[in-house]
Amino acid sequence: MKKTQSYISSLKQILTHLKNSKLEYLRAADLSNISEMKRFFNQKALIRNRFFQDVLTELEGFGWSYEDLSENGFAFDQLLISSIESSNTSSLEKCIQFDLALEEVYLNIIPVQSDLTDFQKHLKSIQQSLKVLTEIVSTQSEVA
Repeated sequence: MKKTQSYISSLKQILTHLKNSKLEYLRAADLSNISEMKRFFNQKALIRNRFFQDVLTELEGFGWSYEDLSENGFAFDQLLISSIESSNTSSLEKCIQFDLALEEVYLNIIPVQSDLTDFQKHLKSIQQSLKVLTEIVSTQSEVA
């Protein structure tokens, strides 16, 4: 039972990070002047939204719904507004921060639960995004 509660708690963490990550990728797309970057950021936002739905489906398997999460103090909107406005960090750096947080939580739950092939795919995609984002930051640093 304790293992299940810990897993559910981790899933809730992932939902928060995915929602934040999606919004930050959309923000990065809005701020970008390069069409390829806009497409990249919008695609990553779409993927984060898909991951959110996968995790929500997993939570529903434990009897939770999106409405239950909201009613039990899991206020996504409040978390999102406070996290987005509270930092002077660039949008690109925030995308990296959210993906690093996602990577950490996924790495913690994958060994604990069996049959998480979807989550393993999520992790791989997040790690690929981190690689690309790191390369972008590195390239920008070299140019500056």
